[in-house]
Amino acid sequence: MTHHLESGVVVDRIFDAVAKGDNWGDALDAAAEYCGADAMLLLDGNLSGGDPAVIDATGFKTEVLDLYTENHLRDDELVRESMAGPVGVVISSAHDRWEWDFYDSTMYRRLLWPCGLHYLAGTALINAPKVYASLWMGRKEGSGEFAPHNLQGLSELVPHFGRAMAVHHRLRRAEMQAELATGAFDRVSVGVVLLDVDGDAILANREAVRIALRRDGFVFRDRGLAAESPTDSKRLRELIRQVGQSAPLQETSKFVGGGATRITRSPGQSDYHVVVMPLPKRCQPDDGSGAVAVLFITDPDKMQHPVDFLFGDLYDLTDAESRLVYELMDGRGLTAAAGSLGLSRNTVHSQLSSVFQKTGTRRQGELLRLLLGGVAPVEPPDEISGFHEAVTPPENIPH
Repeated sequence: MTHHLESGVVVDRIFDAVAKGDNWGDALDAAAEYCGADAMLLLDGNLSGGDPAVIDATGFKTEVLDLYTENHLRDDELVRESMAGPVGVVISSAHDRWEWDFYDSTMYRRLLWPCGLHYLAGTALINAPKVYASLWMGRKEGSGEFAPHNLQGLSELVPHFGRAMAVHHRLRRAEMQAELATGAFDRVSVGVVLLDVDGDAILANREAVRIALRRDGFVFRDRGLAAESPTDSKRLRELIRQVGQSAPLQETSKFVGGGATRITRSPGQSDYHVVVMPLPKRCQPDDGSGAVAVLFITDPDKMQHPVDFLFGDLYDLTDAESRLVYELMDGRGLTAAAGSLGLSRNTVHSQLSSVFQKTGTRRQGELLRLLLGGVAPVEPPDEISGFHEAVTPPENIPH
């Protein structure tokens, strides 16, 4: 029997589904026509404990499918059997392969029959460790049972759906990892901006957006985040240009190179400290279309020193020693720190000697490098989460 669609057309639509953001409707419609089915159902799941889930379906009543998915899919004996079965082996209601009566099965009673479907065939697409996917097709009673050529058509599509679902799973894992990463960046109280090869801002974290919306040193312009002062803007653009030129040469997997500058603010406010670094080669897109550098913005007036609750614990500092280190981080010398703390110079000198011994440092410069490189200050999450398009900042961001 000749299929209404050529297999190549169906395969193209299968991979188009992944390319278009998991829009599987056209692919399932094409697969149904190719296999002579009235309905198609695509499932996936996590074999390490997650319940099966419907990726997409065609030919089923929406309300029936929703009820089946919510109340019965996780316990469906046919789905569970396919989870344990080999990939590509088609099981169908025409074969006496199930230990129970097919017409008493959960899938038939809760999904097929309420949708006017009478016959079923399906197969596992992926049965890898922790990952599962399967494809099912249904037929109305008036259409008759699936013939051998219909089942063969389903078998022919298995490798293509399987590869497409494997890509789907990898993309989903990547999206989850990206969400975790961006969530972590949003908790850092340092502005973070990703830059492309032209120095244009691609994405910015929550703190960078806040800094720009204050319009005190930084502003949002056509190309994203920019310095407000023409002098600062020229200096920053030159720094970004230099870093951008070196970015494609970064063969190492580490952050190396880069430069720093300061961005002036209104009177009474400390200058922003800005560091621009090229991204490691492994983080850059092959076609040069994405981020090649990262810009960090620190507000010295807002620095949340982690000494009191983290650094002191790491090195077993006393409260008094932690307070002294806090003063040093604010740029005070020993005499000024002693005055601020109400202590004699001899006392703070003794405390500093103890800090040196506990941290394995010998000079204040070494101690500050250890402090600034050891712990990143974080903020609790709020309503602003995830990276933001740099050129379209969200509104009503609390300052």
